[in-house]
Amino acid sequence: MSMEPPTQALLLLAYQQSARDLEHAIRSGGHVALRPKHGAVFGQLARRGTRATVLARGAGMTKAAMGELVDELQELGYVKRERDPSDRRAKLVLPTAAGLDVLRILNEFNDHWEKRHRKLLGRDAYQSLRSSLLSIASPASGKGRAAAPAARQIRA
Repeated sequence: MSMEPPTQALLLLAYQQSARDLEHAIRSGGHVALRPKHGAVFGQLARRGTRATVLARGAGMTKAAMGELVDELQELGYVKRERDPSDRRAKLVLPTAAGLDVLRILNEFNDHWEKRHRKLLGRDAYQSLRSSLLSIASPASGKGRAAAPAARQIRA
């Protein structure tokens, strides 16, 4: 039996380190009220606004659960809801000035993280890692089961 940790454990450890680094960056930016769960919104919130149903689907959550997160962020002053100009029945979740600052921090963090790890691994190895992770994260890798939507960061 191998003493090396399974690949799944290594993926988890890498994710946890990245999450700790991101949390530190957000807190250092003055956003101490935010919690990791709020990443389900900020990870896909567009500057021009995003419908809560789109946020819920992208995060693999129910509309009700996403609504609770949006309510929390609205109470904290990070987002607001406005009518969607393309469909008056729908509402958009829009970042406030504080929300835009969080999006800026996220973009800067992601840029720095990418550069740091590309330098650590080398360009070719880093591109191979990204290609491999894209293959693993693909719904086709679920082999017959519906895979959860992949988390993504929309550039603001």
